[in-house]
Amino acid sequence: MSSSVASASRKLIIALALAAVLILGIAAGPCAAATPDASMSDISGHWAEAAISTLVKMGVVEGYPDGTYRPEGLVNRAEFAKIVARAFGYAPTVDTRFRDMDGHWAEPFVSALDASQVVTGYPDGSFRPAQNVSRAEMAAILTRVAQLGKVGEADATAWNPSFRDVDSTHWAYRYVEVARRLDIIPLHFGLVFEPARPATRAETAHMVNALAQAQFARGTVSGVSKTNETINIKNAAGTDQVVQIDPDTVIYRNGVVADLESVRSKDSVYAVGTSYGASRFVLAEGQVTREDITRKVSAITKGVVTPEQVDAISRGKWDEARKGMSPALAGRLVEMGLTDDEAQALLGQDWEALPELGQKRLAQALSEEIGVSSELIESVMRRDWKAARSYAELEAAQILLSRFLDM
Repeated sequence: MSSSVASASRKLIIALALAAVLILGIAAGPCAAATPDASMSDISGHWAEAAISTLVKMGVVEGYPDGTYRPEGLVNRAEFAKIVARAFGYAPTVDTRFRDMDGHWAEPFVSALDASQVVTGYPDGSFRPAQNVSRAEMAAILTRVAQLGKVGEADATAWNPSFRDVDSTHWAYRYVEVARRLDIIPLHFGLVFEPARPATRAETAHMVNALAQAQFARGTVSGVSKTNETINIKNAAGTDQVVQIDPDTVIYRNGVVADLESVRSKDSVYAVGTSYGASRFVLAEGQVTREDITRKVSAITKGVVTPEQVDAISRGKWDEARKGMSPALAGRLVEMGLTDDEAQALLGQDWEALPELGQKRLAQALSEEIGVSSELIESVMRRDWKAARSYAELEAAQILLSRFLDM
């Protein structure tokens, strides 16, 4: 995101946060008496000194009565909710749904974040305010604050993990990767994130302040330059903003990973960049195109079928679609219970080469997978359309073929 982008959103966030502190005057949590200025006796020279001082001046975080900040102290979930609500201007409410928050000092903050779907509770209906907030939870909450909580739902497994201990199987993988791309994670974490480790007051201040300094742009696309790799946006105030696209920028259009060429004039767009102006995420919404559909189907199949192959399928060019797809599909078929020979025979359209047991097993597996009769599946695989019609209309058979290729 270029330096020409006036960070109106950030200014609004800070203004709202200050207003909450000055007007609402809500009491702080236990053991957090406010210190009148940003000078703490134990943060001089600390790696998070600047972030701590900034948030203290804003009234977002507070020191202790003895004039210390205790940067290595831990932060519980209630305290973190208060920090996030104040830093990003969430108006306090008292309509909590968590059974252990009624009457709690942090109820207004937790309720506000819950209403905006920024925090979540536990299956038993509790929030557990006294439990220390973990690094993973902090990354998840801040990602939702940035309105990037849905990013990576379909494609995060294709990302290369940034940390050795947080891969695509971890519940917070997407959130950690988004936080890393926004450059809000402290450098000293290195290659190990330690997601379950309780976050310190210093780490909390750093990540909250880094996100508060991030650059945001929202509006309608007024122009796209492939040559300059930029997107021009007209915001609600009528001001023109420019988003510079670089190799690290991830673009989504209608919820699917796309490229600059896919972004169209009049698309509504939301862009988020780092504090130093580098764009990281561009989320565009607009009229659905053929490219959107092919990318979506490809994402659903987790890359087994490429957008180009989906396009070929939609045009009825099965042979063209099958090129390069067989190895991946064969692997999926083996996972469903077929042998290697059976999978290859099927992909080669040599239905007769499949032994009767293999035919029955495949038909049953697909029947359970997609919810249609095994008899219909067998008829379709034999391309016996006359028989297929006795079980369903031709359209149903065509849908079956499409579903099979989209496994």
